[in-house]
Amino acid sequence: MLIEDSFRDTRVDPAELEAFVILAEELHFGRTAARLGLSQPRVSQLIRSLERRIGRRLVERTSRRVTLNPLGEQLLTRVRPAFADLQRAMSETRTLARGLRVGFLGPYGSTLDAPLGSFRDRHPRCPITLTQIQWTDIYGPLRRGEVDIQIALTPIEQPDLTVGPELGEFPRLLAIARSHPWSARASIDVEDLAELRVIGPHSEVSPEFARGFWPPATTPSGRTIPRAAPARTEPEMLSAVAHNDAVFATTTAMPTYFTHPEVTFVPLTGLPAARVRLVWPVRTDNPKVAEFAQLATELARPPLRRPT
Repeated sequence: MLIEDSFRDTRVDPAELEAFVILAEELHFGRTAARLGLSQPRVSQLIRSLERRIGRRLVERTSRRVTLNPLGEQLLTRVRPAFADLQRAMSETRTLARGLRVGFLGPYGSTLDAPLGSFRDRHPRCPITLTQIQWTDIYGPLRRGEVDIQIALTPIEQPDLTVGPELGEFPRLLAIARSHPWSARASIDVEDLAELRVIGPHSEVSPEFARGFWPPATTPSGRTIPRAAPARTEPEMLSAVAHNDAVFATTTAMPTYFTHPEVTFVPLTGLPAARVRLVWPVRTDNPKVAEFAQLATELARPPLRRPT
């Protein structure tokens, strides 16, 4: 049907085409409006404007159904792939504009120094944003799309995440008050923790992280390890050690970045070293993630030695 009030306008309005493509998928003005976040009258207005621009009807409307007529079907076959290309172009451009967003956990950020330096050399114009990850929300920023890739301590048992190369290994230390009689020891064993109050994992810490990083509930001989109240951040942990007669099982990374004048660190034996690995979503729209991960993998490999 020829539209009498049609106008000769060769300009392309992306909003009209988007409404048309979504309507062709939904065949319902209400659902189309919901997907677009618009009112139903606004969707109808966009479709009518597109039809006036074309000069003929594209959509047949009745009280019960919405269908495309042959001219609408023909337009859809040409517009849909072009619109998909436009969406991809916008998405890729947004991704390039935001650069690479990297998350780090507390004192373990130094494990990213080498790959970040090499990545900057390769892409000097690519913006890099560093975000500190909280112990109580280790994978939240990654899943919410606030960071593209991050480090985490093993074990990592998250099926929606890809576990990448190991970036560092840190022997264990025990944070203990300087006033404590054991603060001058050469080392403290995990068996000795039965006589101390150990800061436990917060309830919001992932279960595998709590099992792998914090001391177990009992010593190897079966004695109970008393628990002190959990803490959310490194400063909270150190403050609790300094003032609440508690200890915290940490690693050699901790005193590099976080210290307290009333706290010292003693080597802790009987617990495995903490290992830092790179992780990122199984599904990611940022091509720089794979490149950064590959670069970190290459840097993590020991150099090949030529036979003498």
